[in-house]
Amino acid sequence: MQAATFAAVTVTALRFSERGLSAAQQRFNRLLERSETLARRIAAVQDMADAHRRQHAQKVYPLEVRRDALMQDMVRLLDERLRKPGLSRTQKRQAREILCELAAPFALAGDEAMRELHDAHGEQSLDEQQRFEAEATQDFLEDVFGQKFGEDVDFSDPEAMLRASMEHMRRAAQAGQATQDGQDARDKPKARRAKPARLKKAEAEAQDASAALRTIFRQLASALHPDRETDPVERARKTALMSEANAAYDRRDLLALLQLQLRADLANGQTVAKLAHDKLAALTALLKERADVLQRELAVAEQQIRMEFGLLRFGAISEGVLRRHIADQQSELQFDISQMQRDLRTIRDDAVFKRWLREQHRPARDAF
Repeated sequence: MQAATFAAVTVTALRFSERGLSAAQQRFNRLLERSETLARRIAAVQDMADAHRRQHAQKVYPLEVRRDALMQDMVRLLDERLRKPGLSRTQKRQAREILCELAAPFALAGDEAMRELHDAHGEQSLDEQQRFEAEATQDFLEDVFGQKFGEDVDFSDPEAMLRASMEHMRRAAQAGQATQDGQDARDKPKARRAKPARLKKAEAEAQDASAALRTIFRQLASALHPDRETDPVERARKTALMSEANAAYDRRDLLALLQLQLRADLANGQTVAKLAHDKLAALTALLKERADVLQRELAVAEQQIRMEFGLLRFGAISEGVLRRHIADQQSELQFDISQMQRDLRTIRDDAVFKRWLREQHRPARDAF
C-alpha cells in the first residue's frame, strides 16, 4: 500500500461520521480537514516550483545566458569606444554610466574582468560603493534600535543584517518582558492566586496531547528499532521508517505518526478510530498545533516561490500564473536580445553611437 493510501486511510479512520456529532467532534473534523488541505497545498506549491524550475531551465535559462553574453559584449564595446577620442564630456559620462550599470551585476557575481572595467570607469569602485551602503545601513539600523551593533555584523550581507536585527529585537523584547515581570512581581499581592479553570484545562489538554504523541512514538520505536533486525533488507526498511518517525515526532505531526503505524502493521483503521474517540481533546490539541504550523509553512513556501521566480508579492500562485510568467520572461528576453544585437551592430558608427547615447537617457527625461 502506498504512503498516500495510508494517509487517506488514517484521515478516514480519524474522521467522525456526520451524524449527531458533538461540538468537539465537529471541531476535530474541521481541524483534520484543514490540516489535510494545507498539507496538499504545500505539496502542490512545491510541485509547481519544481516544474517551473525545469521549464525555466529549458526555456528561459538559455535566453538569459545569451542576454548576459550580449551585455558583456556591450560593456567591452563601450570600454573600447571610451578609449578613443571624439566624445564630449557629457557623452563620456553617459557611456560610463551605461557601462557601469551593465557591468555591476557580473562583477558582484565574481567576474573579475567586469569588476576591473566597472572600477576603471566608475566614480567609485564596487568595494567603495558596498562599504558606503553598508555604513548607511548600519547607521539607519542603529538609529532605529537606539544602540550600537557589534563589529562582527557584516552589513553588506543582507542575511547577516537581518539576523542581527532580529537578535536585537529579541533582546529588546526580553529586556522589556523582564522589566514588566519585575514590576508585576512588585505589584502582585502576597497571596498566591489560583489558576483559572480555563487555563488548567488547557494545560491538562497540552499534557495529554504530548503523552498521546509520546505513546504512539514509543510504540513505533519499539517495533522499528533496526538493531533488533537480522535481515538486511528488513533492517534497511525499518531504518527508513524510524527516520521518518523521528522527524514526525520532532515536528509533533500526529497524522504522520499514525500513518507510520499503519505502514508498520502496528495498527488498523479501527484502532485509529478508537484512539480518536478515547483521546479526542488531546488529538484535537495536536491537530490545532499542527494546522498552525502548516499554515506558516505554506506562507513560507508561497513567499519563496514568489521571490525565486519574481512573482507579485501578494498575487495568486497557480499553474496558469507560472505558465504565463514563463511566457512573459521568454518574450521580454527575446526582445532584449534582439535590441542588443541591433545596437551592437549599429553603434560602431560614431554618429549612430552618439544618437544611441541620447536615446538611452531620453526615457528617464520623459518620465521626469
